[in-house]
This record gives sequence, C-alpha cells and structure tokens, in this order.
Amino acid sequence: MTKVLAILLFVACLCSQTVGAETLSLDSDPADFLGPTSLFPAAYASLEGVPRDFAQPVKQSFSLTLWPTVLEMKALYMEKRAESAAPTEGSSNPNDPNWGRYLGITATTSQFSGKLIGEGELAYSTLGFAGVTDQQRPMMARMTLRGNWDKVGYGVLHRSLGSGFISTAGTKIANDRDENQLWGEYDFKIFRLRGTLGELREMNSDTNQPSLTRTAATSLNFVSSGWSALLSSSYSNSALGNIQLQESRALTNGLTLAYRPASFFSLEPNLSFKQEWDQTRGAKIDTPSAGFSLSCTPWSNLQLIGRASYSRDMSEDSVRDASMLSTLASLNWKIGKSLGADQYLSLQVEYRNQRANPTISNSSANVTGMVRLKLLDF
Repeated sequence: MTKVLAILLFVACLCSQTVGAETLSLDSDPADFLGPTSLFPAAYASLEGVPRDFAQPVKQSFSLTLWPTVLEMKALYMEKRAESAAPTEGSSNPNDPNWGRYLGITATTSQFSGKLIGEGELAYSTLGFAGVTDQQRPMMARMTLRGNWDKVGYGVLHRSLGSGFISTAGTKIANDRDENQLWGEYDFKIFRLRGTLGELREMNSDTNQPSLTRTAATSLNFVSSGWSALLSSSYSNSALGNIQLQESRALTNGLTLAYRPASFFSLEPNLSFKQEWDQTRGAKIDTPSAGFSLSCTPWSNLQLIGRASYSRDMSEDSVRDASMLSTLASLNWKIGKSLGADQYLSLQVEYRNQRANPTISNSSANVTGMVRLKLLDF
C-alpha cells in the first residue's frame, strides 16, 4: 500500500487542474517489460516472449493540466481462458486455473516540452492460469522519470513485482523482485548509442534466500527505411545469500534484425550468445540461442504471427546441459466494440519442448492453446 500511495503522489505532484478528454494512439500495453527487463540475465532458456499487439488501437484518455503540464491516464482490462477448458460453474473466480485477468492503470505527465516526463503504473495480473496462493502477490508498481534534450535521452526507473505476476507480453515473475535502472543515450543520426546500469534484488520464495544482480549494458541501434538492426552487449555479476558468498558472472552479446519488405509484412531474426561463470563451482556455461518471428497484417483488423526459438545450455561437466525449443502461432482479430471499448480476440497455439539433459531421454513436451479477449479504449 505504501508503494501504491507513493506512485499516486509522485504523479499528482507534477500536475493539477482539469482540461478535458482527448483521443490518442496507444503506444503499447502496460507492463510489457520491453527493453529494461531484458537488461538482467534471465533463467535458462527463458525465450517466452509473446507477440506484440497488432494494429495499435485508439484509446480514450482523461487529461488534467496546470499551465503546460498534462496528466494522461490509461486503463487496460483483459481476460483470457485456456482454449481446451470448457466454461464451468464459478469460472469467473480469479482462482480458477483455466481463467486469467489483467488490470492495469498508467499515469503520465510531461514537463518542459518533453525534457522531463514522469510515469506511474499499477497492475494486477492472474494471466498464468494458475490459482493465486496466499503467499503470492501478483502485482506490479512502477515509477519512471525520463526525457529527451536535443539528441540526448535519459531516464531512471524503479519497479517492484510480486510473485505470480505475468505481463501482457507473457513475462513470468516467479519471485518477489525490485528493479532499479539508470540509462542515457545519444543519437548520432546513423545510429543511436545507449548505456544502461541496473540492479535487481530478488527473494527466492522456496529457499527464502535473497539475491543481488548488478548489470552494465550498451547497445547500438541502426534504423533505416524498411529495416533496423540492434547490437547489444551486457555484463552482470550475481550474488546469492545474505553474505553473498555464491557469485556468478555473465557476458551476453546479441544481434537482432528487423526487415519490412511491405507495410503489412515483417521479419525479425535474432541471435545471442551468453557465457556464464559460476565462481563457487568453478563451472562455465555457454548458451547460444536463435529465434525468428514474422508478422503479417493483410487487413487492418486481422494479424497473423509466427515465432520459433531454440536455446541450449552447454556446461563443461555436462551436468547443467539443457535445451529449449519453442514455436508459436497466433491470430489476432478485432471483432468490434462493446460499451465504448474495442474488442480484440486472440487465438494462440504454442509448442514447447524442454530437455534437462539432451544426451539422455529426459524431456518435457507440451502443446497449449488459449483464447484471449481484450477490451481497450475505455
């Protein structure tokens, strides 16, 4: 509750006085965890990204202003049910394992012609199709200060996430965690250079042990007509336990390309290579990974998405060898309006095959399907 009040106070201090309502384009769903979250090293083979939303809808915003200051409010409510699950009595219960909901509210205010922008966000999510236990707290709170001054961009972020929370992009949070980030970037016209420092504190819900990860990252982003490329590199140091005796280091390099041969079709391959050193065990783990996604929007109210990814952990002693194969197909369809909100129906099928050790017959494969309904514009 203290963090909730702090976020509301943070935004309220930057604005007041009502102006009215206006219609603006929605840039992205709240809590999609794009960019900043990828700064921290994820657990093994966590290539679980869910396709971006298509045909970004128009949303209705409520504005408050005093002098040049504007407060913009966004709200998102979403429901989804496993495709194979038939409706049952009491299926509207949030603890029904076949039913999930997401509710998020975002407030944004701008000062000095975009040189200082404040954002606050609160979200509650049970999109994981798993009952929420008494120990879980599937909530997210975020505060951000960012801005642009000529060719320079900068920002600072604090985000708190509870265990069991799942973002609209499919990112799963297993343990309570707090994130802090500081970044700066400069636009050289040909490319954009960005540097980031981050800190992640997490509490393991099973062992009740804290962990601390500090990361430094840099990236080069090239953008041209019809294509773009992103080169990234990050170095992180992780420590486990109250006295932080168990440490590990990781170096990750990645390349992502995006090509749009036509306005309705895009391709996006990506490659990455991660090296991790466990100083406690003296072990080294190499994790190459590759992914590919495509998106086709033949009509303004229909989008088709396909995605495939593969990653493999290779350790010197083969004990921690593992692999993950994931494929996904999705259809997103705008079906109309209800109560002043745009309705989007998403049909999704995903196949995942995970092996704890590829050299032996020890694999877990599953196929999942889901139907997701989104209500936007309210």
